[in-house]
Amino acid sequence: MSPALFDEVMGEVLDAHRKLLASEDLSAAVPEMLEKVGGAARVDRAYIFETHADLDGTVRASQRFEWVAEGVEPELDNPALQNIALRAAGYSRWLDEFSAYRPIYGNIDEFPASEQPTLAAQGIESLLILPIFASSELWGFVGFDDCIRRRSWTEAELDLLFALTITLGQVFASDRSSLADTATTACLSLVASMLAMHAVTLTETPFENLSERTRCRLGTAVAVHRALSNRDVGVSSATVNVHELFTALQPQFDAICGCKDPDSGLNRLINLQIAPLVLTVEAAIDLTMMATEVLAVLSEGCLTIEATTKQLTVRVSEHAGRGEIEIFATGDLPVAGDQAIDGPAVFMLRHLAQRLRATRHHTEPGGAAGGKLFHASFPLRPAPAPQHA
Repeated sequence: MSPALFDEVMGEVLDAHRKLLASEDLSAAVPEMLEKVGGAARVDRAYIFETHADLDGTVRASQRFEWVAEGVEPELDNPALQNIALRAAGYSRWLDEFSAYRPIYGNIDEFPASEQPTLAAQGIESLLILPIFASSELWGFVGFDDCIRRRSWTEAELDLLFALTITLGQVFASDRSSLADTATTACLSLVASMLAMHAVTLTETPFENLSERTRCRLGTAVAVHRALSNRDVGVSSATVNVHELFTALQPQFDAICGCKDPDSGLNRLINLQIAPLVLTVEAAIDLTMMATEVLAVLSEGCLTIEATTKQLTVRVSEHAGRGEIEIFATGDLPVAGDQAIDGPAVFMLRHLAQRLRATRHHTEPGGAAGGKLFHASFPLRPAPAPQHA
């Protein structure tokens, strides 16, 4: 998928997010979403299946929605795609991958033999299937078929469409959504609003940079939702262990700050120094988005720091009864911190700071830390509810 095509799909996914959350008629909104996202992604068929379990634990799936491109045979009325006992039908691998929050994708001639007959009968050459979760439980899955050509999917494309599944889980199962689902959905709403604002605001920041930051934001939102859905972190119904959450997000942070020059051979990893603070789910997610925003901005120029000798550190700690987040470069090379934070990033960080009730601290280049790039403090516990007479 070309960068221009990716941006088109990203715009449709974020537009679908807004429309689905606002819709009072999902029977109309969901097919429209499948048409817009499927058409932008240049696939031939897009659909949604809902799963349910029998009393004996048998997991079944039934197709609920579908969009097909012109000339492609629809399958929505195919009785073979209703009430499918997935394991008995040869799709045990799908359920196992879904339970680990992983997609099924590729060219079907490379799939296990047990999976190929039903897929081939639908004229599918290549497909992508992503699970939809609600309150850490599998609700169903959304699929995208190529019926004419073979296709490969990148990690960025998978993250983009995983973001769509978070929204779908929220709207389909709002009656049993967890606080983590709701908070992650709110995070996606913020990402969508930021991209929309950038589109109508005069800014000197190239759109390519804005697009890359949006990819990073979506990637973090998906990684957070995956960690919480898989229960990879210490999460209760209302709080999260920040150390465990940031540790689960280490690959995402490393990917953000990898140098953009593929010929450089540089590989900058993020050093995490995260105290085991316990925050509300909302605050923990906002904190990860704050780190993401700063790292995404700084990575655009690779910080002009030699990646072979310098390392970026993200530190979350407690000081004088408040939480603190600091991002700095080790070594003695001065780095201008606040100067790197441009207008669009300021807007995003301001929104996150308001939600966290955080205070930004001015950073000075140089110093013992080798150049502090970002520093903010925030309350560790929610403020008490106002008392009414």
